[in-house]
Amino acid sequence: MLSVSSQLILSVFIALGRASSVPLVKRNSTINWFACSDLDAKYTSDNLNTTCGFFEVPLDWADDSVGTAKLAVVKLAASKERWGTVFMNPGGPGGSGLDFIYTYGATVGDETSGHYDVVSWDVRGGLGYSTPGAPACFASAEDSAQFFAGTLEEDGLDIKGNLTDGGQVDEFYSHVDEMDAKFRGLAERCLQAESGKSLQYVGTAATVRDMVALADELEPSVPEINFWGISGGTVVGATFVNMFPDRVGHVVLDACVDPTLWYDRPPPDIYSANLLSAEDTYSGLVDNCAAAGRGGCHLLESDDETGADLKARLQSYMDRAHDLHEAGVDLSKTLTSVEFRYQILTALFMPSTWSTFDKIAVAYNRSLAALSTNSTVPDALAQQLVPLKHQPQVTYEAHAIWCGDGIDAGNMTMRDSFDAIVEASKDVSPTFGPKWWNLAVISCFAWPARAVERYTGPWNNQLKNRVLVLGNAADPGTAFKNAESLAS
Repeated sequence: MLSVSSQLILSVFIALGRASSVPLVKRNSTINWFACSDLDAKYTSDNLNTTCGFFEVPLDWADDSVGTAKLAVVKLAASKERWGTVFMNPGGPGGSGLDFIYTYGATVGDETSGHYDVVSWDVRGGLGYSTPGAPACFASAEDSAQFFAGTLEEDGLDIKGNLTDGGQVDEFYSHVDEMDAKFRGLAERCLQAESGKSLQYVGTAATVRDMVALADELEPSVPEINFWGISGGTVVGATFVNMFPDRVGHVVLDACVDPTLWYDRPPPDIYSANLLSAEDTYSGLVDNCAAAGRGGCHLLESDDETGADLKARLQSYMDRAHDLHEAGVDLSKTLTSVEFRYQILTALFMPSTWSTFDKIAVAYNRSLAALSTNSTVPDALAQQLVPLKHQPQVTYEAHAIWCGDGIDAGNMTMRDSFDAIVEASKDVSPTFGPKWWNLAVISCFAWPARAVERYTGPWNNQLKNRVLVLGNAADPGTAFKNAESLAS
């Protein structure tokens, strides 16, 4: 059975049926389609009718002489009478469209009614098989780990409780100068790498133009473009409908990012905005676990415990891990406090995993108990936990796109980013405000390139068709307020 949001999405793509056609100039497709498994064996499926291809576009849409980008494209064929094409962007920014279709293709086909080809692609500057791809600023994970050794980028923000204790806040701020130097060094590495030559050409406006060109190739007689953007993909969608208001077909913006924050405000400002519903989502996880009873929730120690009790228990696990870390105990066979905090946050994004999260948490607690008695982590527990440990970052797709789209970073500082984390921890999300890893917005002040084309509004153009804007009341990464702002 489809969820309420799924039913809304389905209604958008069946409401008007076939798209209208006008006699535009017919162009021969430049895409040579082939089996996606020829690109990568992981793109093999007996259940998805897909083909892949490459599509060349100008690297700079205002200057053909700069060269070309080569986009890896996937098409999931309609399973019923074909009504047209729906383009999809899974967010990230920089997430692989090919990976998304091969992970969620069956669901996507159902939710778009089965009457449409669903087309996605690996965006320029993103993960996957397009070129330019994600900026590779390090040769390997080991290279990255060596560069950031002994810094917050290696250990994360390891605290006890929440980031409200004055001593812990002071200790956190003591890293400002160190991380300022490291992120400026990172920027130089990214600029000097082979991928540095294309950093200014991977902005969202260029991605929108890429999609319009794809639509012109695949649907040359149909002016309207159908689009479904998720999370960061809503920025692509909001940019598209305002850059090309006369070409808006069936458009769904799902789990929204506020484009005015993305483009027009200092990047750290978006940090708190996206966390507004994180604590509510966390309450949903622990409340559901408590409601399942001891037979369904292994975290419970008695039947009368509440979600609040489980939150306190999970916090005690993180506090214990922090104390072990401070005591110099080897945590290589389990998770650090920081890593477990990220595991909770990761679970919040995927309610389908809530039924198994309690087992991970119990294994984590047992591993800490073993280490607290000067024992070693049992192999069975280590096998569960070690694959969940944080891996050093090698590619910087989110930085390239997000920072490249953002306002001029000249007046921003490393201190501003530290302030954003402290303020979010104090005023918005005590549990998930204290994050550090993989936060592109905190280092945009040092990023060495901006997109050659940036769209900064207006955001209220008259559109050819109305757009469906969706948001969840409890969303850990794209708060409902973002959807309200976008819809207004």
